[in-house]
Amino acid sequence: MAEASLNPRSLLFTLYGDYVHPTGQESVRVGALVRLAGELGVSGNALRSALSRMTREGWLAAERNGRSPRYRLTARGRDLIEEGTERIYRRQGSAWDGRWLLVSYSLPEPRRGQRDRLRQGLSFLGLGSLGNGLFVTPRDLRHQVRDLIRRYGLEPDVTMHYGTLEWPSDPAQLVARAWDLRDLEARYARFLDRLRAEAPELDRLDDRESFRRRFLLTHEFRRFPFSDPDLPDALLPSTWVGHAAHAAFLEHNRRLKRRAERFYCSIAEDVTIVDNGDRTLEGYDNG
Repeated sequence: MAEASLNPRSLLFTLYGDYVHPTGQESVRVGALVRLAGELGVSGNALRSALSRMTREGWLAAERNGRSPRYRLTARGRDLIEEGTERIYRRQGSAWDGRWLLVSYSLPEPRRGQRDRLRQGLSFLGLGSLGNGLFVTPRDLRHQVRDLIRRYGLEPDVTMHYGTLEWPSDPAQLVARAWDLRDLEARYARFLDRLRAEAPELDRLDDRESFRRRFLLTHEFRRFPFSDPDLPDALLPSTWVGHAAHAAFLEHNRRLKRRAERFYCSIAEDVTIVDNGDRTLEGYDNG
């Protein structure tokens, strides 16, 4: 796996999402977090700075247990991790009933921060921008969008409509305006080529290298949900390579998971891997 650029904040989100939360831990020692970050080329000082920043932002909470400080996810942090896991690991299926969800908002320049957070949240859910505060998706994400606007206190500023569209009559025209599928497919193809080249050696890796490879695999793949709207098959090109890339990601993850978790647990003290039947991989198909 080509080593993706890591920053400490993103590293912590991936670490808590792929290891801490799934193994059922309440909190993790700072020393363990620093050592794990070191395995991935991130310095202890940078990691500690990120911990402090994420605590101030409300994603993590610090606690004392003996002499060593520990950090746990807050309720807000857990919600984000679970939302991210859903976006990364699960596709919503190929069926489509022809309806669209339109979300519009108007926030003035003095409220740029709220506007940016809303736009980022809608993009993460898979909605595409049509410009001028108008987003669209063929998925029924009304519940998720309501949660998002409530989280940011924007109920009076957002309008939603769910139904059929009069124009354009060709759905492909709307897809082309909202998403750059050509660029996305090219990135998926490069990702898939690398995974296919690395597949033969996966079972020969030791625990430490399995952890590093799986971590970088997830860290790289987690960028796709920000640009992949997970469109129904009826709205995708017939040669769409995204499904094969997602299936290869899941297969690599599965083959590395046990050894990677074992290495993580060897550092994160008093951790027993929760036998959940690989629940994070249940219900996936090959696209």
